[in-house]
Amino acid sequence: MLPYPEQNQCKLFWKFHYKGVLMILIPILFAPILIGWHIAAYRLIYVGLCIYLYYILNVIPVGIIAFLLIIFLPLLGISDSNAVSMSYYADLLFTTYGSIFMGLMMDAAKLSDRLALIVISCCGTNIRVLQAFFMIMTCLSSVLFCSTFMCAFWMKIAQALLKEFADSGILKIDSDEETYERQAAPYPTKPVVGIYLTIAYSATLGAMASPFQDPNSTINFYLMSSMTIRTAAFLLLFICPMIIGLAVVAIWINLIFLGAPKDDLSEMAAAKKTMKQAMTDKKLSMGKWSVHSILAVIFIFLTMILLLLRDPPYFDKFQGWDGFIDTQNLSSVPIILMCVLYIAVPANYMFCSYYCCRQPEKKGTAPSMVGWRLLNNNTPWAQMLMLAAANALMFAYDDSKLMKLTHDWIAHQEFSKTESLFVGSLLASCLTNLSPAISVIRHTLLPITTTSNSMKIGTGGLVVPYATAIHNQFLLPVSTSSNTIVSGWGNVRPYQFLLGGIVPTIVMLLAIELSTYMLGGTVFEGY
Repeated sequence: MLPYPEQNQCKLFWKFHYKGVLMILIPILFAPILIGWHIAAYRLIYVGLCIYLYYILNVIPVGIIAFLLIIFLPLLGISDSNAVSMSYYADLLFTTYGSIFMGLMMDAAKLSDRLALIVISCCGTNIRVLQAFFMIMTCLSSVLFCSTFMCAFWMKIAQALLKEFADSGILKIDSDEETYERQAAPYPTKPVVGIYLTIAYSATLGAMASPFQDPNSTINFYLMSSMTIRTAAFLLLFICPMIIGLAVVAIWINLIFLGAPKDDLSEMAAAKKTMKQAMTDKKLSMGKWSVHSILAVIFIFLTMILLLLRDPPYFDKFQGWDGFIDTQNLSSVPIILMCVLYIAVPANYMFCSYYCCRQPEKKGTAPSMVGWRLLNNNTPWAQMLMLAAANALMFAYDDSKLMKLTHDWIAHQEFSKTESLFVGSLLASCLTNLSPAISVIRHTLLPITTTSNSMKIGTGGLVVPYATAIHNQFLLPVSTSSNTIVSGWGNVRPYQFLLGGIVPTIVMLLAIELSTYMLGGTVFEGY
């Protein structure tokens, strides 16, 4: 069966069939790379270019693209099949799964709907006011808690809020653009994409300034053996880039997604009246806060506390709960632990009446906080697999010796400390937009430290700007787990991330370089 009705208009060829042409053309176009002198490294460059172009141009489904590394890295002699498969499943992946399950639990408990009504009552229906609200709240909460977790939390509230807007006729959330795959979820309209990208980017900016959470806690873990790091000073180093980044994101998203202010009809009196009536009806239909919703709030709060107190590096005399356990427990442990409780704990307690020898007022089962069917049907599995593939790419970058070639080239150039500031920042920005920051840190930070020490340009001359620029991750859904969640739930395509992230990436590259040059020594002693 054809994906769309047959038609003889040749001008529509590129609309529906260009992907088949690109699927063949892209590998042929970049084939000369394969004649590079270092076989494994150049083959990885070739495979990486083809896969990411397929991904950005949406040539084939994302879930299939995610498996290409498993196929071609072993076939081309780049990495062992078993090692590649193992590299797909990192701690970050399970942290993301847990955050997604938390968001779906919010939906099951109607918590996202209740919180959305509170946000509307506080902010009104102006799309720009709502953008500012989600930006500030996502950023600030990501400073204190895991940015992936907080992105999922605010994303669910935003989706519930926008659905209320659509039901009230205030904002159209589904575009008329025909999807490439039949029966696929509709693409969101530009204002909706703008709100979603705002949440994703704000989570990244908040995590950048956080002395409590990743990526800074992982940077501290890998560098503390080679230099003295004042963890609490991360906030001082990144506060200015964070503020600049928020301003740039707000302006840029407004320009390309939210449209001109004169086109914003959300503050019309009729729209306000419609929304007010819709909110009243919604509140009446939902009634009082149920046990289900209250338990959801409690579990989310407990997860935040566990994340905050896991391994706090900000008090010398205070040891987190991870310090009492011999093995290392990363953020996936508390998040997945709470997810088990979501499924194990019942959402109501009518059955307790039997223990008091009383007949419950309303008979029925006691379902869990969230069922597996809901989780299975609403988890963006394809995007999650692509995030795993991006993690595997950093493993291949190391295993293929491409990383060693890159570091050797940098060392042989004899860059000055100022030149190394630019080179380190640029290299880290490129890598962290192709793969999550945690993956980049774990596979490349220690080797780049060795290269930095061999260059004799002072303490951390190359590794410090490299480490600080790892936060510059805006260009793709796989750049961060927050981006992955937004892409999966919001159906935001890679090219939209490129469009929304290109200006913030350039501005943040310069802002982080300048801040590192001026304040790098406040965090990394001796720089």
